[in-house]
Amino acid sequence: MRLENDKEFNFLFEEEYKKIPWIFRWSQKRFIGALIFMGVCFVAAMIFLGLFNDSAEYVTLPSFGGYEMGFNDYNYAFLIAMIICFAVIAVMAAWMVLSKLLENRAFKKATELNNMIFLTERHRVEMEWQKWKMENRDY
Repeated sequence: MRLENDKEFNFLFEEEYKKIPWIFRWSQKRFIGALIFMGVCFVAAMIFLGLFNDSAEYVTLPSFGGYEMGFNDYNYAFLIAMIICFAVIAVMAAWMVLSKLLENRAFKKATELNNMIFLTERHRVEMEWQKWKMENRDY
């Protein structure tokens, strides 16, 4: 985030932002690409869920006491692929959140440093004004 009128703040923010590792700095294109990739992973996970449900085969067991027993046997490769897709989405979402937190921390540090500089400068001007008033009194 840039503030157009505050050059000192922009300089401080750029210095703090440079301290963030490059892998956590997101450009707009990179962010949109990551969102598209996460969307593709979500669609793939939904497809794998449907394939998992469709892979059920009813297996009958020998009957005991006249009752026919059985269970559904699934192809668990589709379930594993779905879990991997959701894990990729979760890791990328955590990566994006961590990146945003680091950027917010850099903004907060730059704001605090800029505020300290502003207060110091204001105090210095006030001291000069007080000194000038003391030297130019009319008695």
